[in-house]
This record gives sequence, structure tokens and C-alpha cells, in this order.
Amino acid sequence: MPIEIRPYDTPDAEKLVTLFHDTVHEINSRDYSPEQLDAWAPPHPDIRKWRERFKESKTFVAVSDGKIVGFGNLENDRQDIGMLYVHKDHQGQGAATLLLNRLEDFLRKKGVAITQVESSITARSFFEQKGYSWVSDNRKLLNGKEFLNFKLEKRLAFDEGAKVPEPMKNDKMEKPEKHKKEKSPKEKKKFSWRDLFVNKVFDLLIVIAGVTIAFQLNNLKNEGDAKKLERFYLENMAADLDKDIDNIQTISKALEANRQSVRVVLPLLDRPEPPADTLAMVITNIMEFETFRGHSDTYTSLLTGNGLSGLSDPTLRNQISDYYKRYDAIHRFEQVYTEVVYQLLNHFSPYVDLARKKMVDTSVLKMVQSRNMLLVAEGQLNNGTEDYAEMLSKARALRDAVSARLAKP
Repeated sequence: MPIEIRPYDTPDAEKLVTLFHDTVHEINSRDYSPEQLDAWAPPHPDIRKWRERFKESKTFVAVSDGKIVGFGNLENDRQDIGMLYVHKDHQGQGAATLLLNRLEDFLRKKGVAITQVESSITARSFFEQKGYSWVSDNRKLLNGKEFLNFKLEKRLAFDEGAKVPEPMKNDKMEKPEKHKKEKSPKEKKKFSWRDLFVNKVFDLLIVIAGVTIAFQLNNLKNEGDAKKLERFYLENMAADLDKDIDNIQTISKALEANRQSVRVVLPLLDRPEPPADTLAMVITNIMEFETFRGHSDTYTSLLTGNGLSGLSDPTLRNQISDYYKRYDAIHRFEQVYTEVVYQLLNHFSPYVDLARKKMVDTSVLKMVQSRNMLLVAEGQLNNGTEDYAEMLSKARALRDAVSARLAKP
């Protein structure tokens, strides 16, 4: 039967709540424990609160043969996807796609360029197939139970002249796509000339920056003005610190997300049938990490010139020295974590399709070594999170101190 999408009407509320409860307990049971499901969809819901929620949001329902088979809504001032649920007996028939198309079309007509959704583990692959990309891993507390979900987003803006897709009404049911041939789990990623080019350009820019600083520094030395020379050093160091802070924040966010993911999924290994693809995704994510690229050209120039004694403030000199010594701690962590990643890669690569983040052999989930290696990774992620937090604190403090010194005449 064809599926029609229509706006929500008040009498729909009880049917939608029942559909929500049944869908969560049936479909999401593959990724969440019974206790989590009861916290998520309690057996005795407050229908009045649900009616208020539907009234405040923009809700559409999917109807087939006169029966409601799904619903979706927009929340957060009707700009983000709030809920999207399809009846357990109507999965894979296209209702979710039709609902999502209607919600996105409504947002486009409102002029919303980017929408977000907090996706469950179960629904993540659906949203990613529809063009949503990962923003962050989230740990949420709901009715006393902790949940892992994912913040995803999608850019809805179209190029000039592009046609906005119309809501799909009375369309034929979607047939499940045939499974594409999976790549071998041992297949390696292709060499990327683009990545090589980007890295080489970055290295070249560092060299150019160093040469530029040296040239300007030489001119100031010839002028023999100590105050101008000190100001030159501090202005360039401030720029270096801004870059360091951005880099540290990006890496800290990724480390924290991976740390929380490992912490949440470790208990899942105790299940009779662990959620394989969820674990594959986490395992793959923790093997991807960005290394710290410190910007210390100004500090190096300062040391090779008159040394830190060229700065008039002794407290600031000590603070600068202390900050750049932290580089060593960060590099030590990266060396250790790189070894952990290599061990994870050697252990899991025969069982996980790393390119697609899919499990191809679940026997690895029953191995004691798998748990032990994830525990080691969690420990190192704890260390890295602490190291980067301290580095960020020192970078910000030094940046403030440099700004304060520059503000003085």
C-alpha cells in the first residue's frame, strides 16, 4: 500500500505514543539494554506531556491503508530533527525516508541551512545514508540511565538553480537496496596524493613562516631597539599560541569523545550478542587521532637570539619556558598511543572492515584480548585527555599573560 505523509492532528497523540513505545522496545533492543529501554520508553507514559510536546513541535505522521505507521517532528524552535520513528512492522518500506524528506522540505522553506539530530546507535546508519555527518558522541542521562547517542548534522542549502525535492506522496514502497559487495577487511586504503600534497604544503608554510620571522628579527636587531624587539617576539608568540589553542581544542574534543565511547561500549561486550557494528565503529574511531602540531617558531628564534633573558618580565620568562616544556609530555603520549593503535590495528583488522566501520566476524568480540586491548586504549585516552587539558590551561594562561604584557606601554 502507498504511504501518505500528513500533518499531525491532536487525536493522533495516543497512537503515536504507543508506536513510540513499541518501536523503541523492539527495534532499539539490538543496541540498548532492557533497563535503558524502560528508561527511554516507560510502560506508563504521561499522555498530557506528549500532547504538549507534539503541539509545540512541528509533527508529521505517515499513514498506510488508514493506519499510522510512523511519525517525525522538528524541535528546538522547529529547526532540528527531534523524533523519527516507524512502526516495528513497517520497517524498510520507505516511511522513514518519506517523513525525513517532508521534515527537511519544511526546513528549506523556512530558510534553515543546517539541521541537526541526536541519533540513537540504531538509527545512525540511516541518517548517514541520507547525508548527515557526525558532529560528536554524546552521553546522556535519562530517567537515571546513561545512553550513548550521536549528534549529526546536514547542510540543507542548495546551489543556485538546484531543485528542492518535493515531499513524496503516494509513492510506491521503497524496496530494500541490494547489498553491495563488501570490501575485504584486509583491503588497505588507497594512497592519497591529495593528503601528501596537503602535508607538504603545511610543512612548506612552516618553513616560510620561520624565514619571515628571521628576516624581520634581523632588521629589528640592526635597529638596536630592545622594546621593539621584545614586542615583536610577543606579538608573534601570541599568534603561535592562538594556533596551538585551536589545535589543542580540536584534539581534546576528539580524545574525549573516544574516551566516553570506549567507556560506554565496554559493558556491551558482556551481552550474549554484543552490538557488533556499534563496537566496530568505536574501535575504528579510536584508531583515528590527530597529532599535535606545535607552533614554536617564535620561541625557537627567541632561544637562538638573546635567549629568554631578552624579555624584561622574569615571571613571563618562566611561564613561557614552562609552557613549551609541555610539548615533550604531549609527544610522549602520542608515541605511546601510536603503539596502542598499531596493536589495535593488528588485532582487529582481520575482523573489522575499517573503511566502512562494519564488523565482518563477530568472534573477535568474545576474545579476552579484545576487552583487554580496549581497556588499555581507555587508559591511554584518559592520560591523553588529562595531558591535553593541562596543555590547554597553560596555553590560555600564557596567552593572557602575553596579551597583558603587550597592553603595557
